Amino acid sequence: MTDATTYAYRWQTTAHRILGELISEGRERNLPPLCWTLATTGALTGEAQGLGVTIEEQRAAFTAWATHLGAKVNETTRSDGRVSLHAFIDRGGERVGALRAELMPVDVEEYEPGNS
Repeated sequence: MTDATTYAYRWQTTAHRILGELISEGRERNLPPLCWTLATTGALTGEAQGLGVTIEEQRAAFTAWATHLGAKVNETTRSDGRVSLHAFIDRGGERVGALRAELMPVDVEEYEPGNS
């Protein structure tokens, strides 16, 4: 096994433990479930999904988690009307991942700036 492989497994093992903690905290605090991914680098991403929910519900899920984690939310409005939400996840003084959400207007093709 190479050093790079050894590090990747160590990072993923640590992230796996942190992910378990986050999921347990979410359940205990009745936070909305997120779609979690774990990269080979050990970075976690929690995404507030937009399928089957309103934009307001998606934003509320993202905000609930960001508030729980004490994370600063960055919001960017895209030219097609999408709003991208992003916040870093810190645990024990280390950045371990990010929260994200893509809020889509009802009909992106009909979006005109200023008419949302």
